[in-house]
Amino acid sequence: MKTTVKYVVLKSKDYQLGTPLFEEELDVDGQYFDQIPLVVHFQNRDFKVKSKEMQRKQIQDDFEESQTILVKVIALDA
Repeated sequence: MKTTVKYVVLKSKDYQLGTPLFEEELDVDGQYFDQIPLVVHFQNRDFKVKSKEMQRKQIQDDFEESQTILVKVIALDA
């Protein structure tokens, strides 16, 4: 299933509230939401997952399914 995962920063001294961190386009199964790790590594920094939201879409004519996952993270200071 086509999956878009968007990571957004909630709290950090280096990022403003709501700053998009990065986005991934993946082809994974529908269970990927539960497989997202509790700590995400990006540009030599660690971010703790605070919450996750999923939106799933199915187009009936094409039998195509896609999902968008919004992952809200907080920076872990070293």
